[in-house]
Amino acid sequence: MRKMVVLGMGAAALLGTAAFAQDEDSTRVAAASAASFMKLDTDADGRVSAIEAAADSKVAQGFTAADADKDGYLSKAEFAQLGKAMDRASPTDRTAPPTAPRSDTAPRPDYSTPPK
Repeated sequence: MRKMVVLGMGAAALLGTAAFAQDEDSTRVAAASAASFMKLDTDADGRVSAIEAAADSKVAQGFTAADADKDGYLSKAEFAQLGKAMDRASPTDRTAPPTAPRSDTAPRPDYSTPPK
């Protein structure tokens, strides 16, 4: 019986720690999002225009889809939603498209003989 109580308390402590870590991650993400928003909002009007969003290629790419009310600006809430959508995207979705494979069939110059 004593072991069950100890195990139960240990499990409760682990769950509490996991919940705290998740809250801490959420807080960190929210703070980073707010800092990013303030950095992009260069005229400090409380919203990010398409021109301001152009400073961040990822925000610029998702701007039109994130502008829910289609007013041409991202509010703090729209910006936060865009950030969440970018976090949910797979790592391959967030990277630049791969470059074209190098063609090994292209002719290569022959440097084995001196030029004439």
